Amino acid sequence: MAKPPKRTSNAHPATPPRPSSGDNRVRGDHAATVGRPLGDGAPVSDTDVSSTSPPIAPRQPVVVTDMPANATSAADFAANMIFWPRNQVDQLFKIDETGLFMSHRQQLYADIGEGIFLIRANAKGDYQVPFPFAPDQPGPILRKIPGQPQWRIVREGLVPTVSAPTRLETLEIIPRHLADKLTKPDANGIRYDKLKRTYVDLAEEGTVMVRKNADGDYQTSSASELSPSGPVLESIEGMTLWQRKAPRTRDSGDSAQMSGHQPLPEAEDSGPGPSKRPRLDDNVDASDAVAGTHHNPATLNRNPYLWASWGKITKPDSVESVQIGQLHYHIVPKGPLADRLPIVFLQHPEFAPSRFEVFERMLHEAPSLQPVATSHRAGTNTRTVDGAVRLFEKTLTRHVADAYQGFTEPTARAVAKRLFELSSGSEDINGGGLASMTQTFRHWEGKSTIGVPGLGDPLDILPVASGSEGPRRIVPLHAPDSLVRLQQLNFKPESAPAWPFYTEGPNEPGRLPLLLASILGHSNYKVYFPVNVDNLKAPPPTLVFKRPNHNKVYFLKLGRVETDAIEIKQPHAPELADPLLRARIGAEAHQLLLAADARADVVWLIGGVQHLPGGSPTVFIIKER
Repeated sequence: MAKPPKRTSNAHPATPPRPSSGDNRVRGDHAATVGRPLGDGAPVSDTDVSSTSPPIAPRQPVVVTDMPANATSAADFAANMIFWPRNQVDQLFKIDETGLFMSHRQQLYADIGEGIFLIRANAKGDYQVPFPFAPDQPGPILRKIPGQPQWRIVREGLVPTVSAPTRLETLEIIPRHLADKLTKPDANGIRYDKLKRTYVDLAEEGTVMVRKNADGDYQTSSASELSPSGPVLESIEGMTLWQRKAPRTRDSGDSAQMSGHQPLPEAEDSGPGPSKRPRLDDNVDASDAVAGTHHNPATLNRNPYLWASWGKITKPDSVESVQIGQLHYHIVPKGPLADRLPIVFLQHPEFAPSRFEVFERMLHEAPSLQPVATSHRAGTNTRTVDGAVRLFEKTLTRHVADAYQGFTEPTARAVAKRLFELSSGSEDINGGGLASMTQTFRHWEGKSTIGVPGLGDPLDILPVASGSEGPRRIVPLHAPDSLVRLQQLNFKPESAPAWPFYTEGPNEPGRLPLLLASILGHSNYKVYFPVNVDNLKAPPPTLVFKRPNHNKVYFLKLGRVETDAIEIKQPHAPELADPLLRARIGAEAHQLLLAADARADVVWLIGGVQHLPGGSPTVFIIKER
């Protein structure tokens, strides 16, 4: 019950009373009434209140009363600033089955069980509830509940870490050639052998045998034991990959309430949201990206739903888009392969993929801006998005350099740029080009047996060497550190084990083929040798090599060059007609070469070591024809 009013006197004019939370005057466009969700409205500001006040008579009584019992607390008011009433959820746009919603003002909300709350992405890519009423205080971090369209609050310090645990000795990785004989992963990521034993693909580790334990969890095992003894595993949501299950900890964040009667959980420091574009410095030299950092963060530690915030509530008219849930997403132009492309790529609203240099800088400085693949779920018109997997974990140059470790860095960059342009058939990237590049890198890195026609190897995309016109064909050679379009491949000779052996006697017969064989082997080529290695000393020096799972066979003629150009002479007779060729390259290579020539699958190359006066020796390869 309210107390009777008390009257006090004041000999001086009273100052105007400060409006209380029950004041109904409008501030700006909205009334600051308790219980109204303000997360999607304009913020309340004292500057919106008129500075002109009516005159107040002297000795005006001041009425003092107790706060009514049903008055809203400061915590309730704070919660209402970021809360959307569940009975008004139909006013939000649903984003598929992600548990996320978009408002008419393009603000993102998440269903947290206790209610629907405003969320934003921090600098680490996690969604968190912002505190607009306390901008210096970070809000709680959210994680999606696996298999449910809801999210939960996790407290700082209790978020399960994804750093690799201590490897147990009982974890046995299945050899790759045996894993390839298993069935493809089913919807749960389970694979089977002929005896119906179960296996899963462990993220970033390999394929392992699993059995269910007494608790019903899958646990790594081996063929020699009846009961599993290895690490307990769990599937990764939205993927067919599995991971080690983190030890369970007390997660009081699951029961955190946002009613205002309990303290809100602490969280990581907030950072710039999606509206704050990471800096892409136009002054960064393209060569800086060559030696850039490897962007390979733990895939399992990523928020796979960041793409949800890219959607728009209205369908764009001037660009290609797809619909996911009730939102429309701008996509990278499909390109000429539109009719045959089963996937499309969502485009980040802050980055439009264009030419190689811009795309490479993005991967170097802000890889989270790269497009995300989406495809139709089997037999449905709905789409699935795997936002945890990036198309490129590092720059395109670094992808090439890691697959072909013998390349110099300028060569790796030139190959990456040539691949970028050939994949799309243009200097500007498109959806078909993104799909071709990702598959090409998987093939080059040995992760897939399926390559893209015409892009099976950097030697396939190397253009035929251009030279002077006339009776003599003179082809200029470029320095290893020159940043020019792809015209030759330069290698790092010092990385080859045979380099010291070559430098001891560079003119000794057989040492040049052994050096090139060592360098090519370092880049995962298979080089064929004759049974009698002394035959390598027979002139002219020649090597035959190829890559696994690739039908092209490479015929390399070798020489030592002491100028900045090379003369390519027309052979007096076809190379394959040379009666001494079989002895020089070996019977296996000779047979392989003849079969490839019948299919028009021989690539004719010239290479060797360039010894310029005053410079370090360099190794090169050009395409003869």
